[in-house]
Amino acid sequence: MHRKNPYLNENESGAIGIGAMIIFIALILVAAVASTIIIKTAEELQQRAEATGDDTRDEISGKITLVAAYVSAEDVNVATQADEITLMVQLSAGSDTTLLSSMSWFIVCDGGAAAEVNEGDFTAATELDAATLMTATSASVDAGQTFLVAINVDGSAGNLCQPSVGDEQELRVIIDGGGETYAQLHYNSVDAGATIV
Repeated sequence: MHRKNPYLNENESGAIGIGAMIIFIALILVAAVASTIIIKTAEELQQRAEATGDDTRDEISGKITLVAAYVSAEDVNVATQADEITLMVQLSAGSDTTLLSSMSWFIVCDGGAAAEVNEGDFTAATELDAATLMTATSASVDAGQTFLVAINVDGSAGNLCQPSVGDEQELRVIIDGGGETYAQLHYNSVDAGATIV
């Protein structure tokens, strides 16, 4: 004798199986979409973090450290003015090898009616230890390498910002694609050898 299920007939039990499968497939699709969004967001955050890290490294390590600055020649005609100053600088730790032609300096001073700017680059730098002139535009420096840069500030030679005793000037050293160094130059004396930083 064949027993019949009083609660479910054949069509109803099949409908329950299809419904469960539809819910299962929907859950898989939702999980796939959610995991795709999470992975994409994680990749974007990683790329942003790497870009920020590179920019920060360039800003911090890709800059010049001013070790010292001094008057290297005083004006022979005017005893209270300087003709040349020398910067002793080095590339910050962790910096990549940098071309001297990629480095530039600016001195800003009060010119009376308006600010004056004396500017130049590092292509005529001199190595500190060997006293070798590094004039080639292809010359480069490594991190920690100390070198000298002579800056002509002789007003009679057409240079702006000739310093006198008591003057204060702003010095900025910039590396293309790197950081910027700022220093305040104080001229308490313009005798040869007098420190100005």
